[in-house]
Parts: sequence; C-alpha cells; structure tokens
Amino acid sequence: MTDTARLENAAKPATGPGGDFASERTPQGGLILRNATGGEVVAEFLIHWGVPYVFGLSGSEEVGLWDALVDREGALKYVTCLHEQVAMAMADGYARASGQTPLVALHSIAGAAYAFGQMVASFRDRIPVVVTAGHQSTDFRGHDGFLESPGLHAFPQQYTQWTWDVMDPATIAASLRRAVLLAEAPPGGPTFVTFSKDLFERRIAETEILPRDKSRVSRAVLPPPEHVTAIVDGLLAAERPLILLGNEAIRDEVSAELMAIADAVGVPVVTSWEMGMVYPTRHPSYAGTVLLQDPELPRRADVFWSLGGHMFKRPRNEGVIVDRSAKIFHTGQDWTEVARNYPVDSAALANIKSTAAAVLQALRACDLETPLLRARRAWLADYAAARRRRLEEAQAREAGSAPIALSRLFGELDRAMSSDANLVLEAVTALDVAQDYLTIDHALPVARRRHAFGTSSGVLGWGLPAAIGVALGRPGPETWCVSGDGSANFSIQALWSAARYAAPVAYVILNNAQYQANRMNMARYAGRMAATGRYPGVSLLRPEIDFVSLARGYGVDAERVTDPERLAAALARAKAAIAAGRPYLVDVGVQAHGGSFDPDGYGNFSISAHTLAQVTDHKDGSR
Repeated sequence: MTDTARLENAAKPATGPGGDFASERTPQGGLILRNATGGEVVAEFLIHWGVPYVFGLSGSEEVGLWDALVDREGALKYVTCLHEQVAMAMADGYARASGQTPLVALHSIAGAAYAFGQMVASFRDRIPVVVTAGHQSTDFRGHDGFLESPGLHAFPQQYTQWTWDVMDPATIAASLRRAVLLAEAPPGGPTFVTFSKDLFERRIAETEILPRDKSRVSRAVLPPPEHVTAIVDGLLAAERPLILLGNEAIRDEVSAELMAIADAVGVPVVTSWEMGMVYPTRHPSYAGTVLLQDPELPRRADVFWSLGGHMFKRPRNEGVIVDRSAKIFHTGQDWTEVARNYPVDSAALANIKSTAAAVLQALRACDLETPLLRARRAWLADYAAARRRRLEEAQAREAGSAPIALSRLFGELDRAMSSDANLVLEAVTALDVAQDYLTIDHALPVARRRHAFGTSSGVLGWGLPAAIGVALGRPGPETWCVSGDGSANFSIQALWSAARYAAPVAYVILNNAQYQANRMNMARYAGRMAATGRYPGVSLLRPEIDFVSLARGYGVDAERVTDPERLAAALARAKAAIAAGRPYLVDVGVQAHGGSFDPDGYGNFSISAHTLAQVTDHKDGSR
C-alpha cells in the first residue's frame, strides 16, 4: 500500500471522479481511498466490511486483484480451490453457517460457467453470496479475445438477485456495496458483478467506501394483522391442522416460536423436501419430511400453513396434495413462491419469524384449554410416541444388516457426534432417514444445539465443499459431512482444499455404488427398466470407485467400512482426527433401496474390445 492513502472517517469532502455518492462528507465509519488501484479498492472494501475470505480459483483477468491481496494476507485470506464449483459451494456453506455475505472471485466465462450449478443452489435456497468475474480489458472488448463473453454479466441473470458490469473503476466500491446489499435483501440470493481486467489495475484518484452499518436491510417484515388473525382462527378451529416449515428457516431461526405454537394447539410440523434439518427432530410435534414419512398428513389436513415453504417442489407432479376444501395460509418473503401453486385463504409477504411470534402472542391470549385442543395435544403425543416406536423397531431389525443399513449408520453417527456439532447433509435418498435418527435436541438453547445444513436445489456436489465453508463460518464445534457417493464425485476436489487448510471435517460417504435417486425415478416409470432391473446410466461399478485412494491422493486420511460392527470404531477415528485438527473420510458400504437392480445389466461394454473387433474384421476383409 505504499502508493495508497487510506483515510478513515475522513472529513474532507468526498469528490471522487465517479460521482456515485451524494453526501458531502463520508459518514462516520466510512473510508476514503486515494490513488488506489481497482484491485486495492476491492480488497479494502472487503476488509472494511469485515469479509475475511475470498473463495476462488485465480485467473489471468484478475491479476490486479491478486496483486492487492499480497500485502493484506493478515486481514484478507484467499481460499484456493481446484474447481470453481467447489469455491461457490464453499462460500455458500460459509454464508449459511456464519450469517455473513462472502465473495467468490471467478475467471471470465469459464469460471462463471463452472460455478453456475452451485450458484443455482444458492439461489434456490436464497443464500446471499457476492460472485465476481474478471472480463476482457475494455480496450480489447469486441475482439473475440481469449475467453471473451460479450454478455458475461447477464449469463446467470435468472438465478441471481442482481447482475452488473462495472465499466468505470471509480464505481467499484459503490457496485460492491450494492452487490452485498441486494444479496442480503429479501428474499436474498447471489449477486453477480463483472470487472474488466484493466479496472483492477488502474489507479483511482479518490473513492469512498461507505460504512457497513449503513448498508443493511432488515428482514423483519411484520405480517398484516388480518393475516395473523386468519392463521390463529384456523389453528384453533381445525381438526387436523398441519404446518409446513420451508427453506426460509435456513436464514431465520424460528423453531422456538414454532415449538411453542405446536405445544399450544397440538399441531404437527413437517419440513420441506430436500433441505437442511431446521427443526428439532426430537420435539414431539416433528413429523418428518413432507410426503415422505407420512404421506397422508398433508392430504388429511383441514388447515395447512406453509411457513416460508413452497407448495410443492417435488421431482414429479403428484396432483392436488392439500385438499381444495382445506384452509390454506402461506407466509414468506419469496414473492415467487407465496400463493404460487395453491389457492390461499390468506397469504402475506412477511418474515416467518416475525409472523410466528405474532401468531404465538395472539394464541396466548386465547382459551387453549378447549376440549378440541386438549384432544389434539393428546393425539399429537400419541402420534409422536408411535412414530418413535416404529423407528426404533426398524433400527433394531436392521442393526446387523450388511451392507450397512441407513438406520444403523445414522444411529451410530448420532452417538458419535457432539451435541453441538455442525452437520452438512447431501444425501438425496437418505435425508428422510437422517432426520428420523439424528438428534437435534429441542431442550438445548439454539447456540448449543447441533446445526444441520442442506440444500434443496438438487444440484449435486454441494456437500463436500460446503462443509469446509461451514467449518470456517461456525468454528469450534465438530463438523461432519454426510454425502452420497454420486454427489461426492461431483466435487471430490474439495478434499484437497480440506487438506490444504487443515479443515477439521469428518466426511462420511454413503456408498451404494449407484445414482440411486435417478434409478428410483426410473423405477416409477414401470416400464422395461423396472421389469428387468436394467437401468441406463446409474451404475457406479466396474470399476468400483475407491474413495479411500481418492481421499489419500488429495491428502486426507480415510478408511472403508462394510461391517456394521466396525462402524462405531471408524467414526471414533474420524472424531479423533477432527479433534486433532485434520479432515478424515469414512467410506461406508450402505444398503441400496428402491427395488432390484442389476449393475451390469445395461451399459457395461468395452471400447477396446470393440476396437479390436473392428481391427480383426478389417484384417480379415483385406486378405
């Protein structure tokens, strides 16, 4: 920073050449930079706003930014990844765990394209992440130069909150401020900003960085009183009410209010399909994933309240799930989801925590000792006890199964993990079993409970790198990551970053040697695939993927377990490794489910044998 003047809380009038700020003096907590390069402006902005990490894979268009990082390593660390998908998912995990908005720095259209899948995942779950990409220099635009993309800033437009192409270095700080602000503002999600190469390198006479605390938008939008009244009246009068808790609970912790509502009126709570465990799994009101553990619950409901959830993002159209005669209430801040698919009796664009608190307050002013409510509370207690008995009986039956049953695996994992552990789940066809047997204890305060993270996007490869971000964003507790073998292969390169940065993450791979979710959807077709057990494109055998060798190749200790009696010891070794500050991987051979499957029944052929046959035919024909 030899050539850069850095003035905190400067009293001098801010007269930057960009003219992108209206005040005569920078506000208290602001910063004026003079004679800084565009790269230095980005770095100083991140430091001033308390962003400690940049995630990415460096490229040639961003050399001015990388140069600015060199003398700022103490305040701003660069997290190197082997693939941009890994960088994006890692930043996503960090955002979920820390509540902060990170920055991902990509290289041109190549990096943006590689990261795009995980940008979709962040958008689907409304996770705030700022994504930047380097662009061709302004004096070389239009030449169709190396990796030039004329519409780069618009490339991910449908899956971002805001996109922008910075053309003047004087506007860099203002553009970054907007990117963070709009990523965080409801409903939230990634923003995408492109920078021409020369803008990182050019010096700016003077630029202003506004303070972080003057650049926030509150999410605590209150619901209309009539919406609260409608929900309260519906819950009090219903015979079979049901609450669906959805993706917005990833950002707004609402379990305390919702448990109190459930206790007061005897209403079961289900969570949206394919998302993190955002509700205590041992609370008597928890009834699992919607449509999975008890498919009839939503179909029988006469009052249905979707709280921050969609209705319903499933792999296929299952018709009308909530009966047309039911009263339906929908609350959330995602305007693209509220009342989208079902007729509603009351819908509101409001914060789910604010709404749940208002509903709870109104309920406490009502008579909660009516015969109907007492009967509902008794029914819910019996329902929860019966559900728990069924799960325990199934676990006991499957305890000695080999390959290892999921109920055994998650039972052992539940005993191995600390009560406040971070848990990252990307186990597409096992998530319902995970929520059945993993404990999030409602008796503990939120800060001392386990925190479980997942994605509803269906974009594979999120889990392994997201776990590193989670360990960065919520350091201290253990971090465990459970991933299917198919998902793990999409981002196996993340193990290198875990080893490089000594990320204390215990990886548990659920290995059934197939893309099981795809096969289960194929089986529902009830055609020749289901009749023969031959499913194109789902087998991960021949050769079997050796996750232990892969992990060791990236610098991570690992072992494979197929005997259920050796599982506890393997998880104990993983626990010891992360306690010592290093990652560890356990590859677990688990039972497949969803019908019979012949892994060699389709698609097992030899290119070399085919080539040899052609050569032989050619020689025979030439004689």
